[in-house]
Amino acid sequence: MTIGDAEAEGALRRCLAMGADRAIRVEADPVDPISTARALAGVVAGEAPDLVLCGVQSADSVQGATGVALAELLGLARVAVVTKVEWDGGGPATVHRELEGGLVDVVEVDTPALLTIQTGINEPRYATLRAIKQAEQQEIEVVEPGERGEPAYRVRRMFVPSKGEGAEMLDGSPANIAQRIAEIVKEQLT
Repeated sequence: MTIGDAEAEGALRRCLAMGADRAIRVEADPVDPISTARALAGVVAGEAPDLVLCGVQSADSVQGATGVALAELLGLARVAVVTKVEWDGGGPATVHRELEGGLVDVVEVDTPALLTIQTGINEPRYATLRAIKQAEQQEIEVVEPGERGEPAYRVRRMFVPSKGEGAEMLDGSPANIAQRIAEIVKEQLT
């Protein structure tokens, strides 16, 4: 499932060629992550899935908010930044999630649940020429979005920040550097 205009169907056709059973396109412009989650929520709820998989971040706004907002709207348990999933199709799933510094947290989550999936979780299946041609013939279901409400935010202005002074290199012992940092912070706060 994706949200967008007819141009988004190329990505869905690649998914079909790689083995997806069917594809759904929600006819809406992805304005912001929260509005996108609202638009998807009704459609996802109608599917009654056991497991919803979203990307961690989209390639356009890179905010990482749509998946977790969708989980909240649907009342689903969620785990973010997932790097491995162990699930037999029923009952809870065991998921590995990436933490800062390369640490991995292993958690068990009851289903239905939503997981935001980190890039590199799997080896993608490459589509054969035959599968690509078959995907071109498959129907993509186009549905209207759920209630989107007001955009969650709006851009008030954009500008290039003025250039400031260059960085100040600090030399000396760790104690002297720490003292100088404290002085700089005090100067900036006054």
